[in-house]
Formats: sequence, structure tokens, C-alpha cells
Amino acid sequence: MKKLFSVVMLIIIAGTISAQSISIGAQGAYVKSQDADAVVMPSAAVRIGLGGLKVEGSVGYKSDKYMDGAIKATSYPVMLTGFIGLLPLIHLEAGIGWYNTKVEYSGVFAGAASETFSEIGYHAGVGAEIPLENVILTGDLRYVIEKTKFNNARTTSDLKSDFYMVVVGLMFKLY
Repeated sequence: MKKLFSVVMLIIIAGTISAQSISIGAQGAYVKSQDADAVVMPSAAVRIGLGGLKVEGSVGYKSDKYMDGAIKATSYPVMLTGFIGLLPLIHLEAGIGWYNTKVEYSGVFAGAASETFSEIGYHAGVGAEIPLENVILTGDLRYVIEKTKFNNARTTSDLKSDFYMVVVGLMFKLY
């Protein structure tokens, strides 16, 4: 996992050196997996423009509840996303994420020990950017493949943790 973090940081630093634009900002996402309650995920992001391509690094926080709250999965997604322009304001996107997750059990699973692990996930989607002077409004729809493991509760092997997210953001253009 340290290797992945090092690679992500290297890409961001290398992109910053040759960037045509850099924006930082905040994002909020409506996140819904098939078997968990919908949640809002706040995150911070950096977007680097490299000509027709853009790269975004983001760090967020989400807490999912499964089986009426008997299982709680708290995650800190670190995502790296590449964007390619489709139309002037519309882009396609794909990327990789590193999900640091803690799973806690209660209720019918109260005897199960908590688990902490890191997993790699992937995402793809479509989005838009609306530039307004030095401010950029962003919106994205992403599907995320992220397999949370519920090892300490036998009846949870069929729970699905993949999710879709509707992301809105406000980015401030630095240059």
C-alpha cells in the first residue's frame, strides 16, 4: 500500500511540474451501495490539467451501515482519477482508489471482532466542468468497484459493497 501511495504522489508531483492548470477544492458525494444505506461523502480534491487530459487526486470519508446498522464500515477513500474530454464541458473518467476500511460489528454480530484493512478499487464514469472565472463547478457520476470484506460474520458473504456516487464540487483555479 505504501508503494501505491508513493506512485500516486509521484504522479501528482510530476503532473504539477508540467501542469497547464491546477485547481483545489471541496466535493460532496451522494453514495449508495446496493446493500447499505445511502450516505454523503465529503472529500478534498486537487485537479491538474495536462492539455486535453486531467488528473484528480481526492481523499474522502464515508461510513456505511449494513443489516440495519449491525455492521458499520468506515472508509477513507484515496482516489486517483484520469479525465479525457468528450465534449467541451463533458468528460469521461476512470481511476483507481485505495480504501482504508474499518469494519465494526454490533447487534446480532456483537461477538465478532472489528477488522481493519486496505483494498484497491476501481471506478469509471462521466462528468462535467463549468468554468466561472477562477471557480469551477464540477459534477460527476461514478461507479466504484470496491469489495469490502466482512470476514468475521459468516452470513454477510453475499453483501455487496460496490457503489455509485453522484459528486458535486467547487474547485478554485490556482493557475
